[in-house]
Amino acid sequence: MSPKSYQRAFLVRVLVRRLHVAVTLSVLLLSTSLYGASADQQQSAAGLKQAEPKQNIEGAVQAPTGSERSMAVPQEGVAMPRKSAAEKDRWEGFNRRVFAFNEFFDRYALKPAARGYKWVTPSWLDNSVTRFFENMRDLRSGLNNVLQWEWYYAGQNFGRFTVNTTLGVAGIFDVATGMKLRKYPDDLGSTLAVWGVGEGPYLMLPFLGPSMGRDALALWPEDYMRLRHYIDHDLTRYSVTALYVLDVRADLLDFEKAIVGDRYSFIRDYYFQSRRLQAGEAPPVDDFGADADGGGWDDEPSDSSSEDDGW
Repeated sequence: MSPKSYQRAFLVRVLVRRLHVAVTLSVLLLSTSLYGASADQQQSAAGLKQAEPKQNIEGAVQAPTGSERSMAVPQEGVAMPRKSAAEKDRWEGFNRRVFAFNEFFDRYALKPAARGYKWVTPSWLDNSVTRFFENMRDLRSGLNNVLQWEWYYAGQNFGRFTVNTTLGVAGIFDVATGMKLRKYPDDLGSTLAVWGVGEGPYLMLPFLGPSMGRDALALWPEDYMRLRHYIDHDLTRYSVTALYVLDVRADLLDFEKAIVGDRYSFIRDYYFQSRRLQAGEAPPVDDFGADADGGGWDDEPSDSSSEDDGW
């Protein structure tokens, strides 16, 4: 056997062993999550507030987000002062200029491309692409659940990833939902929040959109949890990234109809509320114009806005 053939055979054996370890760990975590279900129910009865399940793109029951499972009911008489989104926007002038640049790029480049993608892509194929990337997100969520010491949620997310990667053909089909494995989205920004890292100021990042100091700090290390980081072929890596951006932007087209008033303020307030919910932090009561006629909004934000690098 030539040295190159021996090297390839050695790499294949290493990959097979690592895959075996990953699958074994997923099964163990899934078993742990099943045994921990009763303990989780007791914790919920002690004060955690669960939201109603949402509907995913095919009408199946989707598990609540990390915000919905981690929001604790405030104890009576305990004040939780927190700055509003506007107060956190200490660099509003700079952020608005970056926002104008992002809007220009989105209006003349990204949005037309997303509309074209949605027009030429059949709905079943679009949904399959979305499920593929959501399957990869389940893996990232599980890793962050481990970092947050949330073993039940880690078991659920790793279980979903294992089942959908194997039986669901790399996540193209959502088999895990039918097996009652629930989805608990999480990211490194929420992990830092659990570790006690403060929000930091509001930031509008070029091309990436709304963020805050804590989430911006998590961008680079979380990239190591993403598929594109491990694709060596440049053209393939760029193609996968472009497909992900187009898929996310196309899914957000219908949500833009809900934006009212000043787009910058709306997106900023919505971003803060969704991120605080996912981190388990109660949002300020005056967000989303609670002083307007009819009171504040009672609807839970969708997961789309809290996408780590969505627009």
